[in-house]
Amino acid sequence: MREATPIRRDQRPADGVQRGTVNDAPIQVGDPQTPGYGAVPGAKLVPLDQLTVLTKVPTLPISYEDALPFLQAIEGEIAPESWRGALPVPYKTGISTAEAHLVLASNWGRKPLYDVIAKIPGSEFPDQWVIRGNHHDAWVNGAADPVSGTSPELEEGRALGELLKQGWRPKRTIIYAIWDGEEQGLLGSTEWVETHAEELRQHAVAYINTDGNGRGFLGAAGSHSLEHAVNEVAKEIVDPETQLSVWKRKQLAEIAQAKADQRAELRTRPDLRIGALGTGSDYTAFLDHLGIASLNLGYGGEDEGGQYHSIYDDFKWYTQFEDTDFVYGRALAQTAGTLVLRLANADVIPFKYRNFADTVSGYVSEVKKLAEAQRAELKEHNTQVNEGVYTALHDPKKHREAARIEALPPYFNFALLDQASENLNAAAAAFDKAYDRYVASGRTDVNAQLLQIDRAQIDEKGLPGRPWYQNLIYAPGLYSGYGVKTLPLVREGIELKQWSDVDAAIVRTSNAIEREVDQLKKATQILESK
Repeated sequence: MREATPIRRDQRPADGVQRGTVNDAPIQVGDPQTPGYGAVPGAKLVPLDQLTVLTKVPTLPISYEDALPFLQAIEGEIAPESWRGALPVPYKTGISTAEAHLVLASNWGRKPLYDVIAKIPGSEFPDQWVIRGNHHDAWVNGAADPVSGTSPELEEGRALGELLKQGWRPKRTIIYAIWDGEEQGLLGSTEWVETHAEELRQHAVAYINTDGNGRGFLGAAGSHSLEHAVNEVAKEIVDPETQLSVWKRKQLAEIAQAKADQRAELRTRPDLRIGALGTGSDYTAFLDHLGIASLNLGYGGEDEGGQYHSIYDDFKWYTQFEDTDFVYGRALAQTAGTLVLRLANADVIPFKYRNFADTVSGYVSEVKKLAEAQRAELKEHNTQVNEGVYTALHDPKKHREAARIEALPPYFNFALLDQASENLNAAAAAFDKAYDRYVASGRTDVNAQLLQIDRAQIDEKGLPGRPWYQNLIYAPGLYSGYGVKTLPLVREGIELKQWSDVDAAIVRTSNAIEREVDQLKKATQILESK
């Protein structure tokens, strides 16, 4: 289910179809009939006619060959360039008089799912769980999605099995999971998380996911409390093509692609930045619903693409165009497996927060700039309306509706968010400094407190209109599919021009950050105590 990349017409036959779920993932994932609780025998089911997460409009994926007649039949004005696709038709924005007969059969039956769970009990901290997972179901063949991410996971499990035979035991409990029903809406992982939610809140250290894998550069996204740990591991994994570390190869690629003002940071910052996660794979329930530190890992950037969620995603395609000799499958097993072992065997869980605080500061700057940009854009719009020069060239939709003056956004009070970010930076710096001294002391009594830090990002009220999503730092955008919206309450309030909600969103988001500050301070007190 991982986020799709744009597909060129020369990458798939005209009659090829990309499959996908019609479940509205930014509203809720998992079984839509059991929102927020596990779909176990006897669970109360919400009636189908009361569901809001499934589209009411009949929906069916079709090939671009079948789509062409529909696009060709649309009349009206030429669409703005940003609205046009890559097919050989003039993209227009008007109506169509063409008629089509659609036959769509839906199956509303319920079937069991089969998650595979393996557990290695920890020898010293059995109540602290490191969880590793990916799914086993696929749209048709699934060579890339999910098998290329699941095979390395199985290889990691095989390697740990060999260690177990030799008498080794991890300090923390390791759970390896292979989920079912991911493609239909992250069903297997979400229902497992919801069923075991209270246990996971108490015991889960982190969740590591690998949905798919190709050839090229290490991709990592997720909780920034794990950014330093990912970097440390990446510096020790050898890239199979260049023989550099995968960290160095990634750094050089980012420098080559960066703008001039970004290169200095890439050359000097000790850790490369990782991305943020929205939804699209099995990390979602862990991160967005429970606030468990999570990562999604995979290699790519030098593979072909075009087969995503189609019948062409098979072994022949994968071995001809992707990771032809599976060397990046091995690299992924080494990367994720090493990270699992680091998390499971470290005396002190390797969370660091200076990078997280730095990242949040960037998010705060972004939402402030977004508000300024919205004001400037609307001010320019109103000027054009007043001067009578607002034409279809600017916005065909508004032109048809008769352009009108729009209210400018108020000046929002970002003081609380600025202060929370400043407090987070101070608390994170103190924590990281104390952490390094503490690790050298050999003590381990801070671990239980460390599990609570990322949990502070959770607000049980959830996001507006989608209360299942409760993380106020990371969430999928309401209208961006799988794509992430960081500081989602504030950002989407501004983007959707819901001006009256923004100041309250700033307060709630600031409170979440301050809760994390408080948890960091408690952890630091333990680190500094004698």
